[in-house]
Amino acid sequence: MDVRQKLDFLEQLIRCCHDISLRSYPPQLLSESGFPGQASDSDSLLILLNLEAHLRKHIRDNAREPLFLADQLGLIWIAGLEYQEDSLKQIHILGPAYSGKNSFQVIRGKLEEHNLSVAVRARMFRIFQHIPVIPTNQLFQYAVMLHYCITGQRISTNDIRFAEESGRISSSSEANLITTEHRGIWMAEQEFMNMLREGNPNYLEALARSSSMSNGPRFDIGDSLRSAKSTAIVLLTLCSRASIEGGVSSAVAYTLNDYYMQMIEDCQSIPEVTNTCNTILADYVQRVRQSKSDSSLSLQIRNACDYISLHIREKLSMDVLAKEAGYTEYYFSHKFKQEMGVSVADYIRREKVRQAKLLLSGTKMNIQEISDELNFGSRSYFSSTFQKEAGMSPSEYRERNRKE
Repeated sequence: MDVRQKLDFLEQLIRCCHDISLRSYPPQLLSESGFPGQASDSDSLLILLNLEAHLRKHIRDNAREPLFLADQLGLIWIAGLEYQEDSLKQIHILGPAYSGKNSFQVIRGKLEEHNLSVAVRARMFRIFQHIPVIPTNQLFQYAVMLHYCITGQRISTNDIRFAEESGRISSSSEANLITTEHRGIWMAEQEFMNMLREGNPNYLEALARSSSMSNGPRFDIGDSLRSAKSTAIVLLTLCSRASIEGGVSSAVAYTLNDYYMQMIEDCQSIPEVTNTCNTILADYVQRVRQSKSDSSLSLQIRNACDYISLHIREKLSMDVLAKEAGYTEYYFSHKFKQEMGVSVADYIRREKVRQAKLLLSGTKMNIQEISDELNFGSRSYFSSTFQKEAGMSPSEYRERNRKE
């Protein structure tokens, strides 16, 4: 079968469960001059208006993975790009769908905020009423299948790209969880937790397997973004406990737990919650790996490293660190370099840059905000320090490693 036949078959399979459309568009619709305004129906126009900016960016980034978008109205879209060698041939769009029971009510409320005529409002309601509610994990699986039909390549849900609106989203889709069934989830969760305890960098594979089995706790509070945050907090709690069992000090694990919990609460969209979860996982796994490599250190130096980790966002001095260790500054400095292989100042700088990398790749904080968060003193000093440690500027690192 060619790509078109595979996509037609995929749409028929999906429609056995959900009334959702799979449409294809020529790349000319994304010409720099804008849309030609020849959408054949209201649904097509809705697709184009929602996805234009995100598709342009996806194509500029030369990304080939499926693009997953949750827009301001709580609608979910999946885009797949079909290339012929290096030339974009077709854009395939699956959607729209709701992933929360409250989504239509949110849209209805937003429409009623505008002074629309009765006829226009009724027409808009008709457009939105037929959109199906589909669990997010099911949409992820559809994205994987869409990519396979287009490219013949097998990917996992971890490879999906996320796009999000830059403005404040008052309500969005449900959490990046997994199905309404919990069968088999315990074993998959234990595998995932064991990888966290070991600091295994392949934890994403275990997470993907557990993600195919459960949609998380079965409760409906009528706010899908709130549900996403609650689920992220559960994941955060599991990570902090697993990291302690893996060797990270409880003080560090619990302090990180508090810090990331606030970051989760500050998220304003589902993709932002997902990116924050990726940052949390990467940070905890790195810390477990570091703790295992530091097992030969003396108690005083391990405690000093923990203190630095806990206070990495503050101004740290040799005087304070030496007092915490119970040594003179000279002896502490000598002992630290002897055991760690680097000076105290170099170690602090390295840890600040490590944390900066997580914030650059997993959050939408700008360069100045990250500099302030990690107490670098100035943006220029942050940039020069980062360049020296990472071999590239903060902006370059973000462009190469961002998870959004």
